[in-house]
Amino acid sequence: MNAILICNVGGRDVVSKAFPKDNIGERTWAETVLARYHELYATLRLPIIGKALQYLAERQIALDHVILIASDQPPPPDGNDQFWSSDTIHSAAIIRRLLSEGHTPYPALPTEQITIWTIRDERDRGCDPSDYDLTLRFLERQLTKLQYQYPQHTAFLEVTGGTPAMTTGLLIAGTEVFGSRAEVLSIHPAQEIPIALNTGKRLLATPLRATLRSNAATYAYAAAARTFLEQEAIITDRLDPKAASLIDPLLDYAHYRFNFDFANARKALAKIDHAGPWQTELATLQAQVVSPDRRSLLAEIVHVAAARYEIGLYADFLVQVVRFEENLLRYLCLLQGAEFRNRRGSSDPDGPYLAREWLQQQPFTLSRDRDRQRDLPVDRSVLRELIGHLLYPPNHHQQALLQAIDRLGELVKRRNELTHHLEGVQKIGLARAFAGQQASSTAADQIVPHLQQLYEAVCKQPLPPSPYQQINHLLERLLQSKE
Repeated sequence: MNAILICNVGGRDVVSKAFPKDNIGERTWAETVLARYHELYATLRLPIIGKALQYLAERQIALDHVILIASDQPPPPDGNDQFWSSDTIHSAAIIRRLLSEGHTPYPALPTEQITIWTIRDERDRGCDPSDYDLTLRFLERQLTKLQYQYPQHTAFLEVTGGTPAMTTGLLIAGTEVFGSRAEVLSIHPAQEIPIALNTGKRLLATPLRATLRSNAATYAYAAAARTFLEQEAIITDRLDPKAASLIDPLLDYAHYRFNFDFANARKALAKIDHAGPWQTELATLQAQVVSPDRRSLLAEIVHVAAARYEIGLYADFLVQVVRFEENLLRYLCLLQGAEFRNRRGSSDPDGPYLAREWLQQQPFTLSRDRDRQRDLPVDRSVLRELIGHLLYPPNHHQQALLQAIDRLGELVKRRNELTHHLEGVQKIGLARAFAGQQASSTAADQIVPHLQQLYEAVCKQPLPPSPYQQINHLLERLLQSKE
């Protein structure tokens, strides 16, 4: 592992039993140590940073750079030097020298690999290290530059030394800039070895999981899958291992199913050997895409239409409305015994042609049936005329059903017109195509309920629950931390 170490330097970071600080200010004490370095270096200890260096040395982590963050305020004009005298610029210089000469638990590093930063404002003036805002903004600027210099390195953040503002600033800015590559070293005086908190993963896990939930709520399953693939280590931190292993195949399944790719949806869940406590739910989802019948597929269209309307994809919504209407008409025709063929001439209920032999047995002639030697190409107009003949004379319920289907006619025309111009699709346009030119935009909200009513009238059963709500609820449970 290649890494960089970023340390806050405070008044407790360098000490010497031979030369106690007593009431000497940190700045004066450190200046004196530097002047007497050859006399005192063997007595110097690093009670905080030394533990971080020992932790890295024992794990054979290769440090390519060490950053020491110190303070160096300008001398006060009023002579009150309380804060100025506590600055750690010279203390950082002592640490750099000890580290470069190999007098620490870590092997010696070249001096050019050890950099001292002093906390400064936007005008490059030394500033108060207890100022939270200034310190944070300084660290954000500096760490962003450092991240570009080391885009692949792990950043160990030794946050214990320095002022509370320095601790907070390094924790927040370091995690923000380095993300999952940030590891915070917490050093307690009573413990010999630092604790690696993996704070970066913990702080980033929550917003990344929220992103997955948001993607799923808007049915953007492909985006959710990409986010999970790129940030899997962070997202799955502290999740149940079995739950974590199910997220990727579930998102793939949802993406394929939302696009009616049932074959790949089946393959996505087939990768799972055993799903633990989620086995029953996943088995149900898998069964739904194994061999769905025509009524199940019609229900699927209603649900994907509702989803696209919900997130404002009105052009895509119109596609699903047309798809539903035409396939509902086909289903009605099949119930009345209509026979279809595919392009190879074989019997096929989803075929694009009406079988000539079957047509010749009917007591009516369709208006577009002009070539009596060939099968008749089918579209929604042909299907609508056909079901009108097959249900003639319609009873009261059949007549009401056909009229309800015909209410979708203007929406179908609106969809067909989209290919001939570059205008957009707005909610008000949907409303007026469905409910008349005087309708308000809220009338469009009745289209999906109308599709549901048509489904239930034709299929003689309630519309089943949305599988996408089931998927999203399962994803929510999988993303629950085990802590």
